[in-house]
Amino acid sequence: MKKTKPDTESFLNDLSKGAHPRTQASLRLIFEICNEQHERGSRDFSIAMIGGLSAERGGPSAAAIRNKTGEKYRALIAACADSVGGKKRKSVSVRVTQADEILEGVIDPVLRARLGLLLAELRSTKVQLSAARHLASQNAVVDLPVQPTGQTAAPSHRILTDSERKSLASAISKKTLDHWGWKVDQSGRVLTERDQVVFGIGFVTAIEKLLG
Repeated sequence: MKKTKPDTESFLNDLSKGAHPRTQASLRLIFEICNEQHERGSRDFSIAMIGGLSAERGGPSAAAIRNKTGEKYRALIAACADSVGGKKRKSVSVRVTQADEILEGVIDPVLRARLGLLLAELRSTKVQLSAARHLASQNAVVDLPVQPTGQTAAPSHRILTDSERKSLASAISKKTLDHWGWKVDQSGRVLTERDQVVFGIGFVTAIEKLLG
């Protein structure tokens, strides 16, 4: 029995370029599992099935494949399934989206997977930009009182209220960054996973200085 098509392996290589070594290893594992499914005559390429087999071998679980950071895994599974006529088990009540309409006329499985991944990235970027605007609108305005001549300025932590400090700390917390898939670079910028700038140079360091 033939394995998945060579162009599907080419798609795997494209997904692996520039990815973290652990992500590359996970993609390769998922690709091998999809091949094994086909070789054993199974048409079940559902995320539940592939994720379960992957988790047993130390790879990403079904939950990890379904979350927002699992776009590449889902795209690879879809490409492998389409290349051999496997079933992805879509929900009966799937809502037809604009992306579905765009992909409807695309027959080639690898091209379809690539376009699907691109559309998913565009949706993710749109959500991240929306979140950035929301966070920016929540920035507190700090009113620094003028100190009489000869007196030492009050420490910055006395200027902010507890709720203001909590809001600023939350904006750069690991929980917030992980939720949106953002990261902080050495210059204090907040970036998306694709290195798009959410907040400019010094954003994080400025908040850290204010918080003391």
